[in-house]
Amino acid sequence: MKILACNFKNKLTLPEINNYIKELPDLNIPSLELILIPSLPYLSEFMELPYSLGTQDISSFMDKTITGEITGEQLKSLNVSYVMVGHSERRLYKNEINIDFINKINHAKENDLKVIYCIGESLEAKENGDTYMVLEKQISEVLNNVNIKDIIIAYEPVWAIGSGKTPTKEEISETVEFIKDIIEEKYDTRIKVLYGGSINVDNIEVINKIKNLDGFLVGGACLDSNNVKAMLLKLML
Repeated sequence: MKILACNFKNKLTLPEINNYIKELPDLNIPSLELILIPSLPYLSEFMELPYSLGTQDISSFMDKTITGEITGEQLKSLNVSYVMVGHSERRLYKNEINIDFINKINHAKENDLKVIYCIGESLEAKENGDTYMVLEKQISEVLNNVNIKDIIIAYEPVWAIGSGKTPTKEEISETVEFIKDIIEEKYDTRIKVLYGGSINVDNIEVINKIKNLDGFLVGGACLDSNNVKAMLLKLML
């Protein structure tokens, strides 16, 4: 089953969210899973929809008395089933590090929430030929300390996010296979890998032809519900 995960980031206000929901396509496609990942304040607006619901964050604290944090129990009560962890923007702007990701994944796991763990190399790492080294480090230093079950990897090269640039089909395919092989070698399991980074209506069909790719994590392009419908239809081709 292919996955289309839509990361709204911190976009859209409540009126825009309400309009978005009204315009969402009513597509029941057994071969596709649509995951909507809105900003935290609007999770409840999506909880009755017939799609999977994800969150952009979960507390890294097990203590349930921390102001401003959101717990796994609260997310479960909102029908959330996926938690996104490790996005490059959180690494960069919130200074989140491996111990944060480990705690968040373990917190999600304790509440039977699935995890989309984001990894990706910088432009400098790519140009230095260090992509695989960076990815293996991001994988092993976190996943060695968690239960690997129900974890999806989202490969998002940092240099491609919001830049309009994407790796070639061959580069994506080779990197996805590297990630899958590393996971299988280290943890004796085969997992799903998504690609993210400047995915849009125009390029998703071509990139979807990569046979070992399990789906996409989309940012800006998903903020228009018409784009979501168009991308879902192209994933069926």
